[in-house]
Amino acid sequence: MTTRHRVVVGVLVIAGAVAAVRAATVEHSTPASPAEQPGPSASADSRLPTPDSRRRTAWLQTQLVTAPAGTLITVPAGVYHGPFLVARSLHLRGEPGAHLVGDGRTHTVAVQAADVTLEGFEVSGSGLDLGKDHAAIHVTGPRAVIAGNRIHDALHGVYVRQADGARIEGNTIVGTETTLEPVDPMAAAGTPSEGELCEVSLNQNQRGNGVHIWNSSHHVVARNVIRHTRDGVYFSFVDRTEVRDNDIEGVRYGLHYMYSDDNRFEGNVFRDNAAGAAIMNSKHLVLRRNQFLANRSHRAYGILLQTVDDTTLEENRIVGNTIGLFFESGHGNRVVGNTIANNHIGIHASDSSDGNQFTGNNFVGNLHTVETTGGNLTSVWSVDGRGNHWSGAVTVDLDRDGVADLPHRELDLFGQIRRDLPVIGLLAGSPGERLLRFVHARIALPGLPGVTDPAPLVHPTRP
Repeated sequence: MTTRHRVVVGVLVIAGAVAAVRAATVEHSTPASPAEQPGPSASADSRLPTPDSRRRTAWLQTQLVTAPAGTLITVPAGVYHGPFLVARSLHLRGEPGAHLVGDGRTHTVAVQAADVTLEGFEVSGSGLDLGKDHAAIHVTGPRAVIAGNRIHDALHGVYVRQADGARIEGNTIVGTETTLEPVDPMAAAGTPSEGELCEVSLNQNQRGNGVHIWNSSHHVVARNVIRHTRDGVYFSFVDRTEVRDNDIEGVRYGLHYMYSDDNRFEGNVFRDNAAGAAIMNSKHLVLRRNQFLANRSHRAYGILLQTVDDTTLEENRIVGNTIGLFFESGHGNRVVGNTIANNHIGIHASDSSDGNQFTGNNFVGNLHTVETTGGNLTSVWSVDGRGNHWSGAVTVDLDRDGVADLPHRELDLFGQIRRDLPVIGLLAGSPGERLLRFVHARIALPGLPGVTDPAPLVHPTRP
């Protein structure tokens, strides 16, 4: 090889090395496609943008603005910093690890277009202003599908406002229990600097609802898991909607419900809440095969029905609550085949209610089975010759048809006195009270409050 050839080869080697260095530099500084972006590390704070999350966010925001209506947008794993506005009919599908994070000042995702699907995301970081109804996912477009998302650190989970036909299915919604507030630098000597934050507990009444729906109809709310929100599901002026197979625990009201008609609730579990369901000023409802379990506090209810008409409660389990079933100002309702067991008060039936039917129910193991405010003369405790099963009832059945030959009189010896003087409850089960129950079950004693079942069932019913 000549000297000239050696020089040429040396130049080519140096040029190749320089090109390789430049290529490596360009590859590091040029944003990769969204599919190539690495997910956040386990220690990364998702609230703080990084160069990678900025590139991802810019790509997603561009897609939301430019993608044609009807487009399926698959969003890769990683953190995306919002807020996000969906103003086109798009299908957004998050791959495992795709996390939409709000700015803490408004909704994380605002769905304004019709026929939007949002599925498979982790969603967090909404504002916390109840006056502005901030939500992780705020829907004002009809026929939205919100499915399979994991929602946390937000005010409301899913808020639907004047938009019909939403499907809210298979989401996990966890309420915000703490918030960060600035430390007051003047509070005490030696406190942290003014810019530092401390974690403060968020009172339950300051939290949002898991699913909040207002002034709309024809929704499906199904298979959601809701924890530690204010109310699990909140309805106001919502009609012709199905709520089924949801699991709601650790909230104020599992179901908080007003001015909403023609709705069905089936297969839901409301457990360990301040109240399982509070249903008011509504009609034509069906509550079937739900479970209202261990909803306890000083005045907690399994189900509270106030000014509710023409409604069916069928095959529900109302177990271990402070008051199992509370009726006030209810008319023409049917209570059929429910198990009302192990509650402090099984059922409260006020004289402001009339025309209600109770048949095939199991009243078992309640400390006070019935609480009344009078004679309940217009309510019916048997239908077509079949009443209810009462633990402790006299069950003489000579013809063995499953219906006792003697009526059952369920005594409410203390009535409303129990509310004014809670200590009176200590007399429940005392020898004197048991003697009165024994005698009253066989011979009607005049002037004692309670209810009479003319055809009590010998054996408990099974759904």
